[in-house]
Amino acid sequence: MVSFVYLSAVVPRLVFVFHTLLAVWRVTVAKENPMYWLLLLLILLTLVEMIVTLTIQKGKDYRGFSPALFFYLINIIPSVWLLELYQLDKRIQCTEECTSVNSSTKCKHPTPSAVQPINNLSSGEPPEQSPENSHNSINMVISFLDSTFDWTLGFHQTLMILLIIGKWILPLGVGINRDQLSQLLLTFVGIAADILEFKSETLSEKGVRCHPQLVYAILAIWTWSMLQFPLDLTVLQKTEEPLQPGDTLGRKEQLYRYSADLWNITISILIQDGPFFGFRLFLMFYQRIVHQMLLFFTIKNALVLTLQIYRLVLIYLEMRQLWKSQQQTPTETNEPTCTTEMDDIVE
Repeated sequence: MVSFVYLSAVVPRLVFVFHTLLAVWRVTVAKENPMYWLLLLLILLTLVEMIVTLTIQKGKDYRGFSPALFFYLINIIPSVWLLELYQLDKRIQCTEECTSVNSSTKCKHPTPSAVQPINNLSSGEPPEQSPENSHNSINMVISFLDSTFDWTLGFHQTLMILLIIGKWILPLGVGINRDQLSQLLLTFVGIAADILEFKSETLSEKGVRCHPQLVYAILAIWTWSMLQFPLDLTVLQKTEEPLQPGDTLGRKEQLYRYSADLWNITISILIQDGPFFGFRLFLMFYQRIVHQMLLFFTIKNALVLTLQIYRLVLIYLEMRQLWKSQQQTPTETNEPTCTTEMDDIVE
């Protein structure tokens, strides 16, 4: 059992490291600069965290926070940013709709050495085996992958999948049961779908993908929304038990009783639906970008925010009613005791 806990703690972190290595390799190939290999130094944070968790926590996760997911995000997010900005430069330089915005740039065409192996392959001639030809074969494979696979979107998708699967495989934190973990994973699936939809749908707008400032804003909101994955606070509180007659709760006990709902509402308003709704309103009213899908998702965010605020008001009213009833109960219970004392004095 102990070996299984250690194995489930090490394997997801090694997968995170491999995914980070693949992302850094892709940045190095895209930028054609080996200096970007220095991004691998961020992996040291994951390795140090793994050693500390294995020695101090005995492989188990912490309560309310997952450092493995947090350091994984620190490792992978810089590479995703660089790939997004690389695609932005390509769109500005080589896309017709973006060249009108910045007509001074020129499109970079591939060198003949990188195109020659593809022409030989299409003509049916066998390539010559030489060191230079083997290098061209590697370029041919990379060019084929570039034309058939969107690396940036692929890293976004695999990032979401690995966050969910990694949290599932990682050992449970202190005070967490399987039922709470299943609730958290279901929450992660919904959050991942919303975040991926926001990034892909918003960046696909013609009036957005050619403006660096808007792309920076989208990536900043995306990064901010990703920070909710290491947080387990939405399901780590005790389940609400029905109050028995005569039970009294102070203000701190009442806040603790509804802490899971309060954390869920706070995260939704401040980290996810609130920023998404604000940025979509900015696109509609300031950038004058209005279409059916953008209007639908804006209304969806508005409904979620309205329901969350409505839930917050209900919690406040319930806590207020409970507090008033507890203040009235002692006065009612003290009246009979006073009358009995007066009767004793008269006798």
